[in-house]
Amino acid sequence: MSDVALSGAYLGWFVLALPLLGAIVLALIPGEPSRALTRVIGVGSVAAAFVLVVSLFAQQLSNDAERRAGTSTLWTWVDLGSLQVDLKILVDPLSVLMMLVITGVGSLIILYSTEYMSHDRDYRRFFVEMDFFIFAMLVLVLAANFLFLIVGWALVGLASYLLIGYYHDRPSAVAAAKKAFVINVLGDIGLVLAAFLLVRQLGTLDFAEVFAKAPQGLGDGTFIAEMVALLLFVGAAAKSAQIPLHTWLPDAMEGPTPVSALIHAATMVTAGVYLIVRCNVLYELAPHMSDAVAVVGAVTLFVAATIATVQDDIKRVLAWSTVSQIGYMVMAAGLGLYSSGMFHFLTHAFFKAALFLAAGIVIHALHDEQSLDRMGGLKNHLKVAYFATAAGCLAIAGIPPFSGFFSKDEILAGAIEAGTLGKVLAGVGLVGAGLTAFYMFRLLFRAFHGPEPDGGYHETPHASGSAMAAPVVILAALATVGGFIQIPFVSHNLRDWLEPAITADPGIEAGHGQETLIIVLSLAVAAIGIAAAWWLFGSGPERRLARAQKLPRLRAFLLDQWRFDEVYEAAVVQPGRDLGDAGVRAGERGVGQGPVIAAEAVTGAGARILSRVENGLVRTYAMAVIAGAAIVGAILILAR
Repeated sequence: MSDVALSGAYLGWFVLALPLLGAIVLALIPGEPSRALTRVIGVGSVAAAFVLVVSLFAQQLSNDAERRAGTSTLWTWVDLGSLQVDLKILVDPLSVLMMLVITGVGSLIILYSTEYMSHDRDYRRFFVEMDFFIFAMLVLVLAANFLFLIVGWALVGLASYLLIGYYHDRPSAVAAAKKAFVINVLGDIGLVLAAFLLVRQLGTLDFAEVFAKAPQGLGDGTFIAEMVALLLFVGAAAKSAQIPLHTWLPDAMEGPTPVSALIHAATMVTAGVYLIVRCNVLYELAPHMSDAVAVVGAVTLFVAATIATVQDDIKRVLAWSTVSQIGYMVMAAGLGLYSSGMFHFLTHAFFKAALFLAAGIVIHALHDEQSLDRMGGLKNHLKVAYFATAAGCLAIAGIPPFSGFFSKDEILAGAIEAGTLGKVLAGVGLVGAGLTAFYMFRLLFRAFHGPEPDGGYHETPHASGSAMAAPVVILAALATVGGFIQIPFVSHNLRDWLEPAITADPGIEAGHGQETLIIVLSLAVAAIGIAAAWWLFGSGPERRLARAQKLPRLRAFLLDQWRFDEVYEAAVVQPGRDLGDAGVRAGERGVGQGPVIAAEAVTGAGARILSRVENGLVRTYAMAVIAGAAIVGAILILAR
């Protein structure tokens, strides 16, 4: 890959610099800047980066495949003789696709935040952290080598810690931030160990060199190839909240709603999918690990979907929905359907951001109320939120012509052609699709249909302003028509466009009959899910409350989120805490308190001996004087 293969690759540095510059300028302005200035800098820096990304995208569309990828190097970062690592970015269709979503959807979310956070006392800090988050994610997707990628990976973890724990005066927010940080550090360890193995085996961390040398340096199906793929997936699973490293993501709802939208739709949780797709050459050399990745994705999408069916917090329903939808992307990547996974990443960014921001309108209108039990009849008050939620629900349920129909069905159709395992996982995906339709329309019907909560609302829910409404309308429109991007445009479709970055993607070869079967089955399970949701939740709470008592143990199990947290508490956290307590006690007694205890013992023994002499009797003191004189006299005689 030539440094000049893509004219304008250097623009990637400006894309990186703009959000960082926005964060730095906002942070360093003396005093408290006006909120108008904060909005201009906070939103403008990311929007300007989006404009540059659009120009890069336009350049790529006008170039053939050989000229759609290029690098730009600032300087040699690490030079250890045989190992050289440059501070270099890679601008290719995959990184541009990620940047379009990060900066495009990200700028809409930040614009929305200008109104949503208008009453927050730390207005400037919020936008500094949001811009920094965008910068960190851009570092991750633009990195041209594993070392630079690890830096971006760590920065994203830091930014998420700051934003999830934004309300640092709430113990629950602080705990959620620490949980997210610790689990992501576990993933970081896997990524770092994979980089060490690549250096040992291939002598380089540069993407182009690693992927070129890997077939000979790692081998096909060898232990080392499988190990590299496993360690990379540890990092991916932590960032993208895949089982068993998924428990942090629902707790991340402690952050403000725009943070939830940014993390769940456009940035952090998709980083793991990006990593697998970026390393598609390495996963093709590790067939067993690729199968394991696909299985983990399928299990995650099913487990998360079942948990979402019983959640009463509107944001937690969407959080578990994100875990499930990322599972579809991971399953696709594990089956080698890399472009299909990225297609679902794109449509998911549209409909999930629309859903989160519409939920934010509801929460804002109800003065921070998030429980579905205290909602109902909102379609009469919040038209924008209602129609955006409806569009998002139709998209995620895979109803044509909404965007999710194209991307989810493409994954399922491709899975059918991926052998026996693919057929089994396609079945799991279909079950997940039915559950998805059920729990999302459960949310829609409980929040927007039916009667208002008992006693009505204390205050009439107020509609949002234009700064919140406009991004939601745009995202809802994209959720509606975004799937048509896969239809050839300007002689390209998404798979052809991504070809320079995803050389291992075989594409979908499903026959017309099989595609038709998938469409029919997918629509059937979605219709069943929507019908069940309407039957239970469409009219009022009576039927729902009656049915909730039928399977109390199952409901409790799902409310406990399959008890993953309890298992981790019993198997890892509590033993670690006990070991730490024992170590502290042993360390303090042996190292810290040991000399003190010894001195205390010596002093105490001496005190007890002297206490027998110091008894207040004159004869005792006289005997002591005589004995002392005798001892001194004996010493003097012997000294001669």
